[in-house]
Amino acid sequence: MITVVFWAGILMMALGGGLLLWTDLTQQVSGMVTVACLLALGFLLSAGAKVVLIIRRTA
Repeated sequence: MITVVFWAGILMMALGGGLLLWTDLTQQVSGMVTVACLLALGFLLSAGAKVVLIIRRTA
C-alpha cells in the first residue's frame, strides 16, 4: 500500500511537470492552481510514504 501511494505521488509530480512544460494551461489562474496542487500533493504523498515506511521498519 505504501508503494502505491509513493508511485501515485511520483505520477502526480510528473503530470504537474508535464502540464507546466508542455501546455499553455499555466497561462490562466485555474491552470496555475491545478499545476501547483498536483506538484505539492505529489511531493507530499511521495515524501510521506517513505517516512511511514521507515517508521514501520524501525518499530
